[in-house]
Amino acid sequence: MGIVAIEPRPEVADWLRLKARRLGIPIEVHADLGGALPALNGGSARFLVGYLRGADGLPASSERRSRTVIPFAPGLGTTEDHCHRWALCLRAVRGKLASPGGEKGPSGGWVGAREEETMEERHRALLRRLNPVFVELARRDPSAREHSFRVGLYAAKIGEALELDSVQIRLLRLGGWVHDVGKIRIRAPLLRKGGPLDEAERGEMRGHTVWGSRIVEEYPADPEVVGMVRHHHERYDGKGYPGALAGEEIPLLARILAVADAYDAITSDRPYRSAAGHRHAVRQILAGSGAQFDPRVVQAFLVARLDRLSLAAFAA
Repeated sequence: MGIVAIEPRPEVADWLRLKARRLGIPIEVHADLGGALPALNGGSARFLVGYLRGADGLPASSERRSRTVIPFAPGLGTTEDHCHRWALCLRAVRGKLASPGGEKGPSGGWVGAREEETMEERHRALLRRLNPVFVELARRDPSAREHSFRVGLYAAKIGEALELDSVQIRLLRLGGWVHDVGKIRIRAPLLRKGGPLDEAERGEMRGHTVWGSRIVEEYPADPEVVGMVRHHHERYDGKGYPGALAGEEIPLLARILAVADAYDAITSDRPYRSAAGHRHAVRQILAGSGAQFDPRVVQAFLVARLDRLSLAAFAA
């Protein structure tokens, strides 16, 4: 274990777990020092960081000779203050954890700083080039941007529950952001239609997956991102589109994105219906397990508890 973190705010703790996962940093987050003692008594944590009230309960110094303790100054502050403080801390300790003799991340190895910077540069370049598409989509459908960001967050959280590595988590997040870019080819009145679609309209709407993958392919995008955009409406039973792929034929990241997309669609207002609650969404997704959705991804969705996420996670 690299870091044992003490963070009393649940929404910041969620943010911190996701942020650390993206960076490939092994971490345990606890609300107080008492909950962290079993991990500390094990003696494997290299860093103890956070709001350390009751520090007299720490294991004896002989048991933590190689551990660095970083206490945060007490104080209320805002959620954003807490997130900023943790972001600076993770950046500071990451290099030490990744140094020779340090521990490996959850994928069995570290994503090198240069490799991650290159990936981030590539992803930012893609988003910059797609920005005119995002702006036009937002003009046609004001809810599109928020939907895409939520889908990226939900997909990353499900990926975390599946114990995917930090590279895959980052790809899921980006895939959520860009998964609907193909809707730029769909007529604005159809995007805002308040009733059921006829057969021709359904065909036009379904085209957005292929159009979107072609748009993304024109830029330096990862093949996994292209696959997510193209295949996030495939079904586990082979009755989806555009390729009628089934089971393991569907890329794993696209299977995850399908669940995240469905969850946000159910729990958000649509032109033709009002938003449903979390429990209703869970029932619908469970009903689709093995038919529309990969059962293993559905189980990870249940573990992820997406209803507990807060807007602070968007800063991750």
